[in-house]
Amino acid sequence: MGAITPAATLHLMLLTELVIRMGTQEDAQEITGLVNRAYAGVGGGWTNERGLVEGPRTSFETVADLMRRGTFLVGQERGARPLLASVYVERRDAHALYLGMLSVKPAMQARGLGRTMVQACEKFARNQGVFRLALTVLCGRDTLHGWYERRGFRSTGKRVPLVHGKGLELLTYEKELGVA
Repeated sequence: MGAITPAATLHLMLLTELVIRMGTQEDAQEITGLVNRAYAGVGGGWTNERGLVEGPRTSFETVADLMRRGTFLVGQERGARPLLASVYVERRDAHALYLGMLSVKPAMQARGLGRTMVQACEKFARNQGVFRLALTVLCGRDTLHGWYERRGFRSTGKRVPLVHGKGLELLTYEKELGVA
């Protein structure tokens, strides 16, 4: 697959064919709902912020603003709605691509969609000539820390405050991609 463009696809044998594309402003409301359901654990799922963070994780306005600064990669079944997964990516400097808000529809978690979205971020980064991914994970979400570590991310030890969390911190992770 060449550069990820709005029409580019990544195939995954799940139940059907998964298409990963760049999100558009028309997707902003659906991305907002997906992120908020995933982070709240609405409808199941193996990981969420329930009990740690109160209220919605994001808003339509925030998602629309992020779309002006970076890109949301979205995953859906070919020719179908709704979105099943999304992840935000933003080039923060010449050397790293930040990824955040990785979200999978709770009922579709533990089926490889999150892993596939991270792999799409890796390809997106390489296509931009960037060979390091960076992300943050809420401290206290040990299961999620382990999930990222199994995907090759390593903690930098750096902690940053969660903007909308009362005294909560995020732990920074990085992954060197190397040249594929």
